[in-house]
Amino acid sequence: MKTLKLTVAMTLGAALASAQTPTIVNGHKAMIGKDGRVTILIPPAQLPGAPLVGGSDSCVTPDVIVGSGPFAFDNTLATTGVEGQNEALCNIAAVIGISEDVWFTWTATSTGPIVVSMCGMATIDSKLAVYPGAGCPTTGSALACDDDFCAAFSAPSQVTFNATAGSMYTIQLGDWPTGLPGSGSFTVGVVPPPPPPPTNDDCTTPIAISGPGTYNFDNTYATTAIQYAATCGAIYKDAWWTYTATASGTATLTTCGYMLTPPGNTFDTKVAIYDGVGCPSLTSIACNDDSCAAQVFASTVSWPIVCGTPYTIRLGNFSTATTANTVGAFNVVESGTTCASPGTPFCFGDGSGTACPCGNAGTAGNGCASSVNAAGGNLASSGSASIASDTLVLTATGLTTGASLYFQGTSQIAGGAGATFGDGLRCAGGTVVRLGTKQNPGGTSSYPGAGDASIHVKGNDAAGNVREYQCWYRNAAAFCTPSTFNLTNGLEVTWQP
Repeated sequence: MKTLKLTVAMTLGAALASAQTPTIVNGHKAMIGKDGRVTILIPPAQLPGAPLVGGSDSCVTPDVIVGSGPFAFDNTLATTGVEGQNEALCNIAAVIGISEDVWFTWTATSTGPIVVSMCGMATIDSKLAVYPGAGCPTTGSALACDDDFCAAFSAPSQVTFNATAGSMYTIQLGDWPTGLPGSGSFTVGVVPPPPPPPTNDDCTTPIAISGPGTYNFDNTYATTAIQYAATCGAIYKDAWWTYTATASGTATLTTCGYMLTPPGNTFDTKVAIYDGVGCPSLTSIACNDDSCAAQVFASTVSWPIVCGTPYTIRLGNFSTATTANTVGAFNVVESGTTCASPGTPFCFGDGSGTACPCGNAGTAGNGCASSVNAAGGNLASSGSASIASDTLVLTATGLTTGASLYFQGTSQIAGGAGATFGDGLRCAGGTVVRLGTKQNPGGTSSYPGAGDASIHVKGNDAAGNVREYQCWYRNAAAFCTPSTFNLTNGLEVTWQP
């Protein structure tokens, strides 16, 4: 038989003090004040009942709740029933039961994970369980059960379960069996999906960077890629970059002193370097786990570089834990001989030559402005324009994130001033060769990449040839003309033996 819990004072000393200590007196819960006064709980045979507010005392007639709340509960006068007292999921620290329980029924409006939480809305040492359907639950049917989710000990509870839209669920809320009842609130809500991973979460979509500098990263929501061979072991929650060298010599990358320390973060990075662009097909050429004194477990790695050559950077965690995050930056420095620019830019959309078609001038040295970049796209080069040792790389920046086409011409249009074309200026004319199309993650791309023919091979060039280069990129937004494309500035290169 259920017992209704009320309080009766038994005087053992002076007036009741405010501070009380829980205890058991004659099998009943009680509270002892500093003055010795004891407040005990006695069965309903000795005292009349009283209505409950904020949850039903019986699972036969649970309170119906709708929406997300907050919903009030008060189990001060609740009894402990026989239902929901033998759930394996509620066996926490060898204690199964839920005392002084109150009951609610809630109908899901969406399908997916649902969280029922008392965190920040109650102070009792609670236990909380959820069951499928309405009314009294069948033993063993609990979907979720929790004791102290909201803090380490004697704390309110929170549970998460998977719901189906239109289905009803029963919530049982009460005390840890030696805890004291009370009142508060709880909410019921959809678990929000995690934020998306970074754009360079996969080796197929690296961020293009070039030359020395400090580059931010945050792998909080990164996933773990296939374990491409790294000489320092597996790397977890990894992100990817394509780095184009601006010197011939040595590059050094470090995370030492660049790591941030908000709660949940770790310094424990791992870095691997691979030849070429995109997903590695060979073992890393350099790899490091721990090399720092100040921020222990941060990483430093060095590798030989050739002017204009692209390399793949893979940075992630040592730890396999999905809750371990590395947030901060890495710094790259180069030593050696700086690349000489092999190309001469021309045909700018900055008003110095032919006017851009809609008055959409870019900044000095760039193409015409686009819908995403008022400065306009820029085409630059690095490496060597040598037929014998062609390391020439064309790099376009300030683009949209769509597709781009790198092409070669044999003459400058309008003497180098260009002619209006789409939302920009066409600079390279004559006999045109399409070098290749690229995607522009982060608004940047380069040609050639891994697996591409070198520029002189693709363009069928010979020593002494003067060639004009340009990047034509998609700009699908309605911006200037009805066309959906724009172009960078032009670049002239003279091929050497």
